[in-house]
Amino acid sequence: MKTRIFVGSLLAALLTFSGVANAEPSQTRKPFDAAEFNRFVVDYPSASQWLTEKGQRYGGNTPWAMSGMRYDQSFIKFLQGKGWDADRFFYLLDHINMGLMTSQSEARQDAIKAQLEQQRTKMQARMAESQQKWQAQMQEQTRSSLETAQAQWKTQRERVIRDPNLSPAQKQNMLAQLDRVEPGTEAVNPEAQQARMRKQQQDWLVNQKKQVMSNPNIPPQQKQEIVANLDRSMSMLNAPQPQPQSQPQGGANVNGSPNAAPADRQAQMAERHAQMQAQQKQWIEARMKELRDNPTVPPPQKQRMLEQMQQNLTNLQQASAQPKEAAGPIPGQESALIKQNRQKLTEIFFPDM
Repeated sequence: MKTRIFVGSLLAALLTFSGVANAEPSQTRKPFDAAEFNRFVVDYPSASQWLTEKGQRYGGNTPWAMSGMRYDQSFIKFLQGKGWDADRFFYLLDHINMGLMTSQSEARQDAIKAQLEQQRTKMQARMAESQQKWQAQMQEQTRSSLETAQAQWKTQRERVIRDPNLSPAQKQNMLAQLDRVEPGTEAVNPEAQQARMRKQQQDWLVNQKKQVMSNPNIPPQQKQEIVANLDRSMSMLNAPQPQPQSQPQGGANVNGSPNAAPADRQAQMAERHAQMQAQQKQWIEARMKELRDNPTVPPPQKQRMLEQMQQNLTNLQQASAQPKEAAGPIPGQESALIKQNRQKLTEIFFPDM
């Protein structure tokens, strides 16, 4: 009993992740279309029910358990009774199960990215609002100080004009000096005003960065993002004002950073695929070691399984050498069908979830 469950589980997981079938490539390896996919979706529940009825004997009802039944003659006869070629049915099962797991993983990653992007957008909005309020306060303080200085200047000038103890020449000299220091002359100088505002903004950004770095309640990743945003704001503040220019081609902004460029996304997908292949290789090698060390598996069956695992490793190496478009484990048309029907597949594969 334990030997059969071990062998079934090992074959199921191996063939699910590697997507390797032993039938002739012209038939079994042909990508499935919408019609064949829909037929599989219709027939899978009855196959699942068959496993449920045999659950105590075959170790449960999951896609992995079903994938391990490819050498069970009674299950093969059941599939043939439904009009299926057994190898073709397992090809669809392995690819759909693998594609579903990949699609669910991508959906979770997209949800996490969307949540982080939403948090980043809110944080930037709060920072922009805070900076706008601070700028408004600075402008109000400047206006109030200017009004006070102007009122004091006007009062002093009136005193000079009305002072009976000053000669006309003295009055003219003192009024000329007052006119040279009339409040507001420097304030209306755009360059001087911008320099003061820039210095005040720099001081504010430096203070914000210190507060963020010393705050133990901000998670490290979020703290890193906030500090990076503050540093970018500081760099933009210190940089010369850019001249208006058109948006470059290739999805890049005026600073040359990509904005969801297709080439970058393809590079990310290629890197992810390479990581998946490396993980699959490590996983298969670990299962081969377990199988070699397992004394309960009959030698002939162990030899067949080891040969199949070795073939899987060879297939992975060949896939790595293929062009990136052809190296994916699941053809594009299959992946599209799986993503479009992800909810339906989850319900029939894992009805208890």
